[in-house]
Amino acid sequence: MPEELDNDPAVTRALGRSLALITAVTVITACFSDLYYFPDEHYQVLEFMSLKLGITAPSDMPWEYFAHIRPWMQPFVYTLIARPLLLLGIRDLFFVTFLLRLATGLFSLAALALFARKVLPSIKGEAEKLAFARYLPFFGFLPYLFVRTSSETISAAFFTLGLALAMRPGNRLFWAGLCCGLAFDCRYQSALLIIGLFAWLLFVARAPLRALTAFSAAMLLAVLAGAWVDHWGYGAWQFTLWLYFKANILDGVAAQQYGTQPFFAYFYLLPAQFFFLITLVLMASMMVMWLRNPRHVLTWVTLPFLVLNMAVGHKEARFLFPLAILATAFPVLAFSPRLTRWRPFAARLWSYRNSGAAKLITAVSVLLMAFLAVYPFGFRPHMPMARYLYRNFPAGLVAYSFDKQPFVSYPMYRQPGTRFEKLQTHSQLLPLLDKGPVYLLAGRPSLAAGLLPAGARARAIYSEFPLESLGYGAAGTRYLDAFARFSAWAPFLKLPPLDWVTLYRVDRAAAIRS
Repeated sequence: MPEELDNDPAVTRALGRSLALITAVTVITACFSDLYYFPDEHYQVLEFMSLKLGITAPSDMPWEYFAHIRPWMQPFVYTLIARPLLLLGIRDLFFVTFLLRLATGLFSLAALALFARKVLPSIKGEAEKLAFARYLPFFGFLPYLFVRTSSETISAAFFTLGLALAMRPGNRLFWAGLCCGLAFDCRYQSALLIIGLFAWLLFVARAPLRALTAFSAAMLLAVLAGAWVDHWGYGAWQFTLWLYFKANILDGVAAQQYGTQPFFAYFYLLPAQFFFLITLVLMASMMVMWLRNPRHVLTWVTLPFLVLNMAVGHKEARFLFPLAILATAFPVLAFSPRLTRWRPFAARLWSYRNSGAAKLITAVSVLLMAFLAVYPFGFRPHMPMARYLYRNFPAGLVAYSFDKQPFVSYPMYRQPGTRFEKLQTHSQLLPLLDKGPVYLLAGRPSLAAGLLPAGARARAIYSEFPLESLGYGAAGTRYLDAFARFSAWAPFLKLPPLDWVTLYRVDRAAAIRS
């Protein structure tokens, strides 16, 4: 593989502009995206960090903490960032987690930048190189994924750095191995990617034994460091990898709790999200890339990773998120007309890159990127409500709910004295109203008729539905009902429940009139 990046000034300028644009959107997304995509992003990372900061109590930790099955490397890194901030008097944890999202996003951007520079020489043709550099901002899911404080994100960044360094075998393999080892320390499933990379180094790149030894030694060093960090986290020596493997593979805990899916499930789980159009293109591109570029490092890395993930019974779309940065090269490597294999077929598809359909896909991707940059969308996180209560009720809040799952604030954001209680009937509100106003939490931006007792009136003081303040709360409720019906109609998509928690102040009608 060529050792130097092509010095075509047009490619260099295009790559610089693309990276600058993605950086700007990532920073904006980090400012607003204070929720999570999946609960592990918060409970298995930030709450672990918060425990070490003395904020979250051990009794509030998830069961994985007591089972000793989660690695501590990522919470350890975040603790190194957060502790000095607290010592400097920055006590607002939402601002601290914003800085953590920003740091994670910038680190992911660095991985993308290095990967782009290292993969360009493997792309044949100046037009193809220029297309790769120009199209990077159109992968609209990147900024949203980059700022996630999830193990998938940080592990993907470490592995991508390792892969980029390994694409030029030599004295860089020590650092490549170190990055891959840290990726493994953050998420054990990255071993599937690392195995593919090592096989490519051995059989295709023909890396010398000395370089492979350096790669392996660096990985071992990182894994030993991860064991020490796990000891720091749990307070005792634990074989965390084995405990994780036993719980989720041998004992099937994840499969029992969340179910299993068929072998081919990723072909409908991955597109079942906002970016379904570009996701379908990338999935097709990946498979064509395997056939047209059998010796490329991305083929050796992605093929076993996908197949082995498909073999595991419990599947989630996020398990494949570590491929997000690598996916930016799939279309060019798949459909470049410079490759001899299937050239007429590829040339025909390559000519469609400026078609109306391609422009529609890229426009939708960019619009969704802009939407997610400023609107903190997510399923079941209720982080906007947690932030509102954290900042507006510093002395705590007692609130009630009729919902089956009353809102429970996150331990690290729960102010002292905060308590949530479930009510069975609206008559239970009457003695509470005799003592003064009552705060009521509901999962809808409008209350159902007959929910409140006679003589009581409710006023929404904050809603996670942004249009409620403009008088469209009922429209938001209708949308939630339609979403619930669609989820019931298509259970195979495994769409989680969606609701917008709203805080109401309930008073006696006479009290409101006065």
